[in-house]
Amino acid sequence: MRVAGIIAEYNPFHEGHLHLFHKVREELGSDTPIVVVMSGDFVQRGEPAILDYAPRTCAVLSCGADLVFELPFTFATGSADRFAEGAVAMLCRSSIVTDLYFGAECASISALSALSDIDFESIPEFSEKLDSYLKDGQSYAAAWEQAASSVLNGRVAPELEEQFSSILRKPNNLLAIAYLRALKKLGSKITPHAVLREENYHEETLEAERFPSATALRKALLGENTGISDPVSRVQWISSLGSLSSYIPAPMLSEMLSSWNKNTKPMGAQALISSALPLLRATDAEDLGKVAHMGQNLAFHLKRRVSDMHYQADIPLEKQFYEQVHTRCFSYVRILRALSSLVTGQKESDLTSLSEPKYLRLLGFSEHGRSLLKRMRENCDLPILSRTSDARHYTKDPLFARMNELDILSHDWWTQEARNTWEEDYHFEVIQYKRNRIYRSGKA
Repeated sequence: MRVAGIIAEYNPFHEGHLHLFHKVREELGSDTPIVVVMSGDFVQRGEPAILDYAPRTCAVLSCGADLVFELPFTFATGSADRFAEGAVAMLCRSSIVTDLYFGAECASISALSALSDIDFESIPEFSEKLDSYLKDGQSYAAAWEQAASSVLNGRVAPELEEQFSSILRKPNNLLAIAYLRALKKLGSKITPHAVLREENYHEETLEAERFPSATALRKALLGENTGISDPVSRVQWISSLGSLSSYIPAPMLSEMLSSWNKNTKPMGAQALISSALPLLRATDAEDLGKVAHMGQNLAFHLKRRVSDMHYQADIPLEKQFYEQVHTRCFSYVRILRALSSLVTGQKESDLTSLSEPKYLRLLGFSEHGRSLLKRMRENCDLPILSRTSDARHYTKDPLFARMNELDILSHDWWTQEARNTWEEDYHFEVIQYKRNRIYRSGKA
């Protein structure tokens, strides 16, 4: 039996994601099970997810997924390669996944695979070009793409250089290449499938989009509303979200509205920055440099720039922070990853020691997924955690304990910021989807 794996953030789950589910079953069969590895309460850009993992899991199961596992925090907030390696390893070690599906701006697996064979970082000319483009003021992502394109000469057939350069300029292609590189590194027999993305990853508006990007949807969802406290204004804002029903499947929109009606705050970079600012001020630069994704140079930069920030009621905190700290030397994404590590206590040493997943944390399953779980428990070589308390059986493994600790700390930070609670993990029970209904804690 074919089993499809999908790696995602679902921040939020939208019609483009649902389209990928449809493509899986169109190509592999209508009864093909789908196993999802999903980021928890933080995503790859380093930001907190707009909604926590539980309602996102409910929506994904309602829309057709059969098993949902959480990608540990240390991989979920990593670089493309780290994110891909952690997630692909989970699918490989599940013992049941036969096919990996992902969206990309290029649907040619052969072209993407050829590029995944090139280790750009080991090419001296690439490093020189990268430094040059950065000094010219380009963002790190743009500089990387240009440097990679410039060293293709002699490494691929001349007639393919233009095509490959075009592929490298698209961000989802880079993540697809990382998935393929991870499959090869692990010696996996999983078959990759690239599905052509129809949305514009960089587009921040909803106009003229069949499948708007998650970036555009988050902007529409958050807008200026993350700080709303007036009940009338909040009700009006929540009521206005119905206009997004063309872009967000009903189960996801329902979960968002339900959470926010219960006074859970929609989360984003602003909440992270607000929490991290006191820590940036209070931590000396040397200790700050030991934080994951930070380094001494960025630590000194942030200490210096944050000291120049002053409260301005008429300027959103995120905008003021971005204008202060963003430079051509340090990408904003790296800064957000460093901040997410700062608020959760992740150190640079963790990135080295936590190199592979130590468990599969189950978030939810369908009726079809229940039978898959039985097969997994017989053949999987990683522990499958159904409750947070299950981790206590593995405390003798320090790497297991540390990975689990970071997951718990990241969840606690999210819930404390969003709804003034913590330790919700210890009360979480695996979500079930059966008889076309969602069951939380055993109840519909």
